[in-house]
Amino acid sequence: MSLYDKAEPNVRKIVFVGLDNAGKTSIILSLLREISKFATIKPTKNAERRVFEFLGMNISEWDLGGHERYRTYYLENFELIFRGTDILIYVIDIQDNKRIMESYNYLDQIIINLNRLQLNPPIYVFFHKDDPDKTENIKINIDNKISYLKDKIEDFHDYSKFYFYKTTVFNLSSIISAISEILLTLYPRSKVIDTALKEFANKIGVEGVELIDDNSLIISSYYQNDKIKEVLTHVNPFFLRLMDEFGRLDNLSGNKENQIIIERFDRNFIFKQFNLIEDTAPYYILTCINEPSLDENDFNTLIKILRDILSHEI
Repeated sequence: MSLYDKAEPNVRKIVFVGLDNAGKTSIILSLLREISKFATIKPTKNAERRVFEFLGMNISEWDLGGHERYRTYYLENFELIFRGTDILIYVIDIQDNKRIMESYNYLDQIIINLNRLQLNPPIYVFFHKDDPDKTENIKINIDNKISYLKDKIEDFHDYSKFYFYKTTVFNLSSIISAISEILLTLYPRSKVIDTALKEFANKIGVEGVELIDDNSLIISSYYQNDKIKEVLTHVNPFFLRLMDEFGRLDNLSGNKENQIIIERFDRNFIFKQFNLIEDTAPYYILTCINEPSLDENDFNTLIKILRDILSHEI
């Protein structure tokens, strides 16, 4: 099937768009856990596409190249490229002062064409490269730019479906949290999963728990306080990478382990792998708990509930 064929049935389409060097591809690679490729990223040629599974849904992810010749082509062939879009993620390099208005004007042209064709996907604007190692003056300057751009963007042609995030690859949780929240808007039973996870957390007495898929995305979470939330959201990508490495060693040794337990801050962080949907990538539970193990009966009950929830048609 060609990249530009009519959108496939039962597939949700997410489009990443912005100027060249805005950081679209690095955001996608961070979700794929291919951080080592950051230093050698080449400009996206025309458009790249992959399909991945999220809670039983097929997600078609489009990375649209940002060079001027590609942008011209997209605008001239707008319906062909953007039809069937469920979510549009627009990435702005907030540190590139010389191109801020160029990026704003490109988004303006996209909005004009969406309105012309009566397409109305929600637009999530990522103010990207909001890096943590900034001086106070630079931070104030960037925050002022973000505030200015938000005001201008929200005035776009009466287009009301705008949402804003600050992201950086130097804080992976900023990207993971944003994409997780966005994808969950496509899943009608996410609140039911939240309820099941909270009941599980209260029953076994964990301080925090996250349900994570194989792309690092947080499907559901429960935290007793903001400190636990900060810890878990920051460490979950590294648990996934560690599980990958142990998995390779398991293949060499013939042993199969499905969990990692690390004691830190007088607490136990338990990262446990399991399967929710047959013939798909695994899912994971990350918990912060005083005890060095999870009750298997309670854990298996949670998994059964989650499978029952996912068995309903979307």
